[in-house]
Amino acid sequence: MKANIKTAIPGPRSIELSKKRSATVANGHGSVSGVFIDKADGSNLIDVDGNVFIDYAGGIGTMNIGHSHPRVLAAIKEQVDKYIHPCFTVAPYELYVTLAERLSELVPISADCKAAFFNSGAESVENAVKISKSFTGRNSILVFSHAFHGRTQMTMSMTYKEDPYKKGFGPFIPNIHRLEFPEIDLDLDRLEIDPKSIACAVIEPVAGEGGFIPASLKAMMQLREFCNEHDIIMVADEVQTGFGRTGSLFAMSQFGVEPDMFTLAKSIAGGLPLSGVVGRAR
Repeated sequence: MKANIKTAIPGPRSIELSKKRSATVANGHGSVSGVFIDKADGSNLIDVDGNVFIDYAGGIGTMNIGHSHPRVLAAIKEQVDKYIHPCFTVAPYELYVTLAERLSELVPISADCKAAFFNSGAESVENAVKISKSFTGRNSILVFSHAFHGRTQMTMSMTYKEDPYKKGFGPFIPNIHRLEFPEIDLDLDRLEIDPKSIACAVIEPVAGEGGFIPASLKAMMQLREFCNEHDIIMVADEVQTGFGRTGSLFAMSQFGVEPDMFTLAKSIAGGLPLSGVVGRAR
């Protein structure tokens, strides 16, 4: 469907809803457009005034296969007729296991893998850090400039940009060390960082929010060697790059470098709230 603008932007119905929004919705939830959406189909958004827009945001990297894909809608409708949320920690169900099996097959890790699922990208990153700390017994994290990992206190502390994400929200989580990106200086002696204190190194193959900056192949290979040398868990944050956004299912495949864990979210579930950590079973 082509873009088709029928009214002034925003239209009268969107203006009416904006007034209600101002009275009832917290100011912290900003929006880049002043239009309210009524329908979405494929690459189009249709607002409450009947204007048709081409959607270049895709729910910020969430709708990789477009809005309202027939197979996604059919799967949702079929599942709703069975059950919605029995809670896996109370009563496990087959689909959780099936998804864990499927993702373990798909991620580019040449070892047995396991998976755990959550609700958001930030949760997947936080849990990858918790898994790393539990496994290694260490308490420090290595992150990189231009990175975005989420907006919870932990992931906000790991995120690079001060404004708008971190300004006014300190103090931040301690023991987070930041190196430059996309070329990485791993001379930790000069930086006065003890590598034996580091539980994990969390890196985006492409820094999305930081400016769509890909890591260099050399840097990614050096980081893998460094993690091997010091028994550090290498975590690839593919919340934004995963599921085809860079030309391969996962961006790490293009480097030929295997991380120990992947954090996944956004397009993993076609717009539904789901995230996961998939990594080496050990």
